[in-house]
Amino acid sequence: MPVASHTNDHIADIPLLPRIAIFFGIPLAAAATMAGTYLGDEILVCAGWIAMCVVCFVALRPVFGIMFMTGGFLLAAYPTLLQSLGDLTIANLIGVILLGLLVLRIMDTRDFSFLRNKQVRMLLLIGAVFVVGTINSYSTFPTLKATVGVRHKGAVGKQSKGLDKTEKMGHEFYTRIIYLIFFLEFVRDRRDIRLLTATFMIGLFFAVPSALYNIATGQLARGFRVASSVTSGSNPNRLAMICEMEIAMWWFWARSRPGILRQLIAFGAMGASTIVIFGTGSRSGLLGIGLLGVLLQTSPKRFRVPTVHIAALSVVGLVTIVAVLPAETWQRMITFMPGQHEIGASSNEMREETVWRAVQLFHDHPMFGVGIGNFREVTRQIYQDPYYRPPHNSYLWSAAEGGIFVLLGYMWLFWITWRDLTVVTRLAHRDPEIGAAAGAFRVVFILYAFFSIFADLWLNPITYAMMGLIIVMRRHVEALPEPALAPALPRGPALLGAAA
Repeated sequence: MPVASHTNDHIADIPLLPRIAIFFGIPLAAAATMAGTYLGDEILVCAGWIAMCVVCFVALRPVFGIMFMTGGFLLAAYPTLLQSLGDLTIANLIGVILLGLLVLRIMDTRDFSFLRNKQVRMLLLIGAVFVVGTINSYSTFPTLKATVGVRHKGAVGKQSKGLDKTEKMGHEFYTRIIYLIFFLEFVRDRRDIRLLTATFMIGLFFAVPSALYNIATGQLARGFRVASSVTSGSNPNRLAMICEMEIAMWWFWARSRPGILRQLIAFGAMGASTIVIFGTGSRSGLLGIGLLGVLLQTSPKRFRVPTVHIAALSVVGLVTIVAVLPAETWQRMITFMPGQHEIGASSNEMREETVWRAVQLFHDHPMFGVGIGNFREVTRQIYQDPYYRPPHNSYLWSAAEGGIFVLLGYMWLFWITWRDLTVVTRLAHRDPEIGAAAGAFRVVFILYAFFSIFADLWLNPITYAMMGLIIVMRRHVEALPEPALAPALPRGPALLGAAA
C-alpha cells in the first residue's frame, strides 16, 4: 500500500495535459509503428520515434532544448527560431515544446516575471518602433518594390538574392525575443549556466577547424582570405571576431581551474584561433587583436596573460604569416588606406559609400527610418546607390532602418546588460567559476561592441545568447550568500600566548 501511494503521488505531480498526451500518445505511436512497418515506411517510423524521444527529453529537461537551439543558432550566421526547411524539423519541434512548457508553467504559477525583465521590455519596445517604421515606409516609398541583386561571394561566383529583407529580419527579431524568454525561464541553476556557457564557446569554435581545413586544402576566398564552411564564420571579418572571442573564452576557461590537460586544450584552441585570425586578412581583426590584448591585461590579476604566453601566440602568428599564408593576406591586413587597384581598395570604396548612404538615410528619415530590412532596396531604387550593400555598421543600421528611437533603444539595451555584467563581476567571489565566465564575457561584450562598427551584428544570435547568459548569471550570483570568512590567525605575542 505505501508503494502504491508513493507511485500515485508522482503521477499526480504530472500536469493534466502531459498525462493525457502520454495516455493517448503511446498507443498511437505503437499503432503508427505497426502501420508504417506494414507499409514499408520504416524511415518515417524512425523519424517519428526520434521526434517522440526529443519531446520526452526536452519536456523532462527543458535546458537541453535551449542548448540545442543555441548551438544551432551559433553554427549558422542568420538562422531563424523555426527553420524554413519544413514544418517537421527538430528545431520546430523543440520550439513548440518549449512554448507549451512555458504556457503550462504560466497557467500553473501565474508567473509573468519574464515580462518584468528590462531587456525583454526594451526589445519589445524596439520591435514596436520597427513595426511603426515599416508601416510608415509603405507611404514614404509607395513605388518601392522587391528586386533581386547579384553579388560575388568568394570563389563560389555570382549569386542572386532578394534585396527585400523585411519579412526575414522581422521574423528573426521577434522569434529571438521568444528565444530570450525561453532562456530566462528554463536556464535556472549553476549547472544550466555552465552547460550554456560551454555551448556558446564550443558552438562558435566549430568555425575554427573548418577554417583550418580550408587553409590546408587551399580553399581560400579570392585566393588569399580564409573563411569557414560553417556559416557562422563564412564572412572573414566575422570569423576574425569569433576567433578573438574564442581566445578570450578559452583563456578564462583554462584559468578557472588548475590542470595540465585543461591548459593544453585551451592553448591548442587559442593557437588554432590565432592562425585563423591572420588567415582572414581582416583589418578590423588586426585592430581587434590590439583591443583583445588590452582587455585581457586589464582583467583581474589572475586572468592576465603572462609574457611567455603572449610570446608563444606571437610566434604562432608570425609563422602563419611567413610560412603558411599567401603574401596578399598580410598585405591586405596591414593596408588600411590602399591605393587604387591595390588589395582592399574596392572594399574601402564600397564601405565608405555605404556609410555615407546610411548617414543620408538617417538624416532624411530620422524618426522611424526606412523600415526594417529595407536598407538595400531604398538605397538602390530611391538613392541610386551603385553598390546597394548592407550598412556593415550596426549603429548606422539601427539608425537608418529604425530611426533615432531604435538607436537609443539599442544603446539602452546594451547599457543595462553591461550593468548586469558589472554586478556579476563584483559578486564573482560568491562563485569563482561563474565569475571566470563573467570575466570572459566582459571581453566578449566589448569586442562585440567594437566589431559592431564594422558589421551588422545586432540581429545575430550571439547578441541574444550573450544577453541571456549575462542575465541568468546575475540572477544566480545575487541569490548566493556571501562566503564565510576564515578566522584570522593570531600573530606575534598572541600566537605565543595561544601556544602556551
